[in-house]
Amino acid sequence: MGLSNADKEHVLIDKIVGGDEQAFSVLFFKYLPVLQVFAAKFTKSDDAAEEIIQDSFLRVWLNRDKLAEVDNVKAYLYKYVSNECLSYLRKKLKDDRVVDAFTAKQQNSHNNTVETINLNEVTKIIAIAVEKLPEQRKNIYQLSRRDGKTIPEIAEILNISPNTVKNALVIALKSIRIHLDQHGIVFFFPIVFFFLKIK
Repeated sequence: MGLSNADKEHVLIDKIVGGDEQAFSVLFFKYLPVLQVFAAKFTKSDDAAEEIIQDSFLRVWLNRDKLAEVDNVKAYLYKYVSNECLSYLRKKLKDDRVVDAFTAKQQNSHNNTVETINLNEVTKIIAIAVEKLPEQRKNIYQLSRRDGKTIPEIAEILNISPNTVKNALVIALKSIRIHLDQHGIVFFFPIVFFFLKIK
């Protein structure tokens, strides 16, 4: 007799806990359709849903040791996605208030659009935030964003593990988000957000 679907999933989870990225990709694509529909209905945005799914699975990967204790994988993934959806909606509410206030301040100006002013300001703040990162984290971030290197390529260049690269990128992004928040900049999605490829 062959393995049941539940047994197959347990085998898959064991591989993921052991750091098997190919097994993680199988899990990702297995649950991607239902989770993406769920996130899109929750946020009313396909772009936000994609971002949420990527962020959720990245967090699951970084906390994959916890999967060993999970009985219901689908429910576990839904919990991650639900939390990310709630965070997105809270942030969107904050964004909308900031954008409204920013637009009101700029409505008498005819020289620049809100987007142009915001882009220039955000670019400068990001540059400052990147410069403040610890040396290795800064190198990893720049190799990824400036040079377009993949996670395995960065790992090989710096002679570190791919997982260390992923962790560094997540922490770097979080530092930049915090730095931007401190400057009242919260509507910057196209500039900072990027999807980490799990390959």
